[in-house]
Amino acid sequence: MGNLERRRSQRFSVKSGDNYFLKINIDRTIYDVKVVEVSKNGIGFIFDEDLSNFFSEGLLLGGLPLEINGEIEGYLNLKLEKVYPYEKDNKIFAFASGADDVTLSFLWQVIYNYYLGKVTKIRQVEEDGKEIFEPTSLPRIPGRGLYTEQARQERLSFIRNETSSNLERVSATTLDPQKLTSNIEAFIGSIEIPVGIAGPLKINGQNAKGLFYAPMATSEGALVASVTRGAIAISRSGGAVARVIGQRMIRGPMFVFDDLPASLFFAEWIRDHFDEIKEQTKKYSNYAELKELEPLVVGKVVHVQFIYETGDASGQNMTTTCTWNACIWVLKKMQYYDNITIRNFFIEGGLSNDKKVTFQSFIRGRGIRVVSEIFLPDDVLQSVLKVSSEQLASAYLSAINGLIEAGMVGMNINVANVIAAMFTATGQDIACVHEASIAHYHVEKAEGGLYASMMLPSLVIGTVGGGTNLPHQKECLKILGCAGPGNAHKLAEIIVSFCLALDLSTMSAIASGQFASAHERLGRNRPVDTLKLKDLNPEFFTKVIRKTMEDESIVVKFIERIENLYNDNSITTALTSNKTNKMVGLFPCKIQYYSDSDKNKEINVMLKIKPTDDEVIYTMHSIASLCDARLAAEIKKSEEKSGFVKCHIREIAIFQQKDTRFTKYIPKIYGIYRNDKREAYLIVQEYLENMELMDSADNVSGWTKKHIYAAIEGIAEIHSIWYGREEELKQKEWIGFYPTKDKMVEASRLWHLLGAHAHQEFPDWFNEKELELFHQAVNSLPNWWSRIESMPKTLIHNDFNPRNITFRNTPEGLKLCVYDWELATIHLPQHDLAELLCFVLYETVSKEEVYEYIDLHRKSLEKFTGAPIDEKQWWQGFRCSIWDLLINRMPMYMMGHTVKHYEFMVRVHKTVRRMVEIVSEKRYSN
Repeated sequence: MGNLERRRSQRFSVKSGDNYFLKINIDRTIYDVKVVEVSKNGIGFIFDEDLSNFFSEGLLLGGLPLEINGEIEGYLNLKLEKVYPYEKDNKIFAFASGADDVTLSFLWQVIYNYYLGKVTKIRQVEEDGKEIFEPTSLPRIPGRGLYTEQARQERLSFIRNETSSNLERVSATTLDPQKLTSNIEAFIGSIEIPVGIAGPLKINGQNAKGLFYAPMATSEGALVASVTRGAIAISRSGGAVARVIGQRMIRGPMFVFDDLPASLFFAEWIRDHFDEIKEQTKKYSNYAELKELEPLVVGKVVHVQFIYETGDASGQNMTTTCTWNACIWVLKKMQYYDNITIRNFFIEGGLSNDKKVTFQSFIRGRGIRVVSEIFLPDDVLQSVLKVSSEQLASAYLSAINGLIEAGMVGMNINVANVIAAMFTATGQDIACVHEASIAHYHVEKAEGGLYASMMLPSLVIGTVGGGTNLPHQKECLKILGCAGPGNAHKLAEIIVSFCLALDLSTMSAIASGQFASAHERLGRNRPVDTLKLKDLNPEFFTKVIRKTMEDESIVVKFIERIENLYNDNSITTALTSNKTNKMVGLFPCKIQYYSDSDKNKEINVMLKIKPTDDEVIYTMHSIASLCDARLAAEIKKSEEKSGFVKCHIREIAIFQQKDTRFTKYIPKIYGIYRNDKREAYLIVQEYLENMELMDSADNVSGWTKKHIYAAIEGIAEIHSIWYGREEELKQKEWIGFYPTKDKMVEASRLWHLLGAHAHQEFPDWFNEKELELFHQAVNSLPNWWSRIESMPKTLIHNDFNPRNITFRNTPEGLKLCVYDWELATIHLPQHDLAELLCFVLYETVSKEEVYEYIDLHRKSLEKFTGAPIDEKQWWQGFRCSIWDLLINRMPMYMMGHTVKHYEFMVRVHKTVRRMVEIVSEKRYSN
């Protein structure tokens, strides 16, 4: 938190170097209690455990002296509000609020004086006029100019003491200090930046030929995915044609004379001595070759542009060296002319355009000038970028108007993303992103498709020297085949082609409506006081857990986040947490509490903070927008008829059931909190540890028949609770959408579009034959959903697969534990069974094995309900459930698979197809 922000909040934490103490009289002994926090409302202090009996919540403390740096500044009347263990050294932390206006006013003045003294005073002077702070007393970073591990450790120790920052991550580095003499000063460590791989991109360049995968160092989500989409479109169109047009590295020294005649004389002399000056520059570099000298006279000042070609180096440092020494030679020559007096000389007068966006760099270039072009056929535009050539051309013309109004130099959508990511990954001068991102992007409609080109006039890059020699960056250059001499032009052709890929992808997203726009219900003006981290305190959890566990004696002592525990099984929560600024997601924590029955209980829990249904639906629409604009439009049209409606309250309501047939198969629930006004929906549930087959969807090799039996028997007992009582379920406020024949038929276009998208994205395994079968299933939907309508239903989990299933080892044997109930709905119980078998079996499964599991489920449900179930009807229900999974659940998974890889996807799809074959055989006559 910055000083200004701290002052606004009127609160600060006392640093270890500050001496703030409360003097407290306990049994006639004065204790100096260390103050660690001061706010306008009160004081936080720590004390030893042996004093804990004296301090209890609600205690009034009167007339306590506050000592600051050895002097009593005032007396406080306080009320003890919180007492709980401190983070270290077996200390206890307490917070006491000001008990009266006098104390509160005094605390505010303490804060004001703290910031006045620390921030606003330029000089502090003692009474005798002597300055307390001497400029010569500035702290000095140790090891200046030393590139050794010992010097690095000394600097780390210094900065830790100065800033109270641990630097655990920064200090952990694989870099050798002795090899960084040209790259960094005062080296202390390194930072990690995620590196993603974009591509493949086919390039038909003069230097870059073939398929390329670009390493991109970035923390911006969706960048690599967007570049990849554009790269695939270019590659499927035959590849980009790329050429380097030229190279210019400029230095611009400035000479100041007495008058205009002298500057004109000098400019002419420079032009006439080009060859001699060039010879001087050759002495100082093997790469830099002086190509032009351009003097520019501005009154009595002459700017001279030294224009070089620098080969495989970016050349900024080497051209500075060459130019400096050439200018020293020029200055010596000027001594022979009595009429010429050089009043001043600067090695850089600003005309080199170094690290700046200028029209000169755009028009004439600085660095490498490189161009890439592509023709994209209409079918590729539609299948990959989900846009027509007319839409793209129209969007481009509209964008030009806006960019002209903005005064932009050149024209591009967002090439800086690619340039910054690739510069960082490959060891380029990151400050040059500014000028290197000057670009000219061009699009025009052509017969049968679209022509597009990208020109970068000022690409300052190299493949030797500088950061390109660092080990990580050299590895990334090797990915591109660009490490070492002879590769700068190749790297330029690669970078410009990936820039073209990104702009094509981004503009397509904008033109087709895929550029995720906020859902209108999310864009409301009504402010919502959502849950904040500060709200999740012991008092909050005490109230929540007391209510849920029906025990008023429970008191939560502390709660802390467990960083190394995480589980992201809930697809809807995990995906939505990336789309909202609210605190949403899964947070493993440790809670310590006591009650009448438990004096000191410590438990690990999972806090599940749920997004609203609006936010989940918006996320699904955003994902669909990345897939196909038509699909996104259809999902938006049918959003009120999706299983996500009321998903935020459904699981909360389901977990409030007390029926033991349900509670014995779910995680233990410690707390449930619902506050519609704050849009706060929280579940405090058991953190599942020491379980069997936890989150095993990606690898089901551990699943045996005993696990499948335990899962079937467990879910059958859950199904028995509501079996045949669907009319009751329909009246529940939390049930939301449930499927019917009419609703499913009405959504036929959505199912067809989902199938078409799956075929376009994954033609290798969702081929033409698969698509034809899929369309047949959708077209025959009225027939088989009519059969579903006639059968008894229940509350099903509707996401019953190894992502949400695990097992407890109990004395009685394996026991199912099933979680994440947000998608629960009214449907055939066979639907849960069908989904389970599709996930845990392989495409080689025999029909006899499938029959065995179907009959087990039926017989188990008979046992738990006490009523007979017709075997033929049960089989027909399973058959219809497989068709329902094929057209509904599976293509939804495939849509998600487009933006987040699911390892299980291909295997499960093949098993579903095997199931379709099995149920297509007429086990019973109709």
